[in-house]
Amino acid sequence: MGAAQKILTIMGVIYTIVGGGVLIGMLCTSGIPLVMYLLPAIFLLLGIGFLVGVYINIAGKRNIVKKGTRYPAKIYGYVDNTSVVVNGRFPQNVKVHYFDSHGIEREAVIPTSFTRGSNEYPIGMTIDIYEYNGKYGFDKKSVRDEILYREEELMDDKPINPGAVKLIAVTCPNCASTYQATQGYSNRCPYCGSYQNI
Repeated sequence: MGAAQKILTIMGVIYTIVGGGVLIGMLCTSGIPLVMYLLPAIFLLLGIGFLVGVYINIAGKRNIVKKGTRYPAKIYGYVDNTSVVVNGRFPQNVKVHYFDSHGIEREAVIPTSFTRGSNEYPIGMTIDIYEYNGKYGFDKKSVRDEILYREEELMDDKPINPGAVKLIAVTCPNCASTYQATQGYSNRCPYCGSYQNI
């Protein structure tokens, strides 16, 4: 549960208790005009609305992890979550690189919302992410120090955007096959697996 969800849950519980308590107290007392029941009823409905909203958000995140496709990913960097401020600072989300089911390198921002400097998600560690209908989730307990196949490609500084790289045709010195490679980076031959600097 993120910081915003915790705040909304606390507000929802307080509003529900206050609104429900005052409404029950007023119902037990006779002679109160019907219009007076409106204020505690608004508090009660507002509190229930906060709690239902948080529940829907949490259920959606659980649905991503439950039904999504699991990919092991490398933690590559951090991005500020500017949608909320906690203690005067922005919480941070994690930027990961992973290979999709077709072996293509992808980048995703995972909504972790952790506090800067807490070292919950160190760069270079492996984490399990889940993708479902274009949305991403993660397993907090899956952060581990694991070496992935083709990990060096995930951790290089090559841009993920295909328009930002220059592809050229090269011939592998080991197997003599021709393939497309990114200029200015170390590339892996898809046929024999050897690396060469272009």
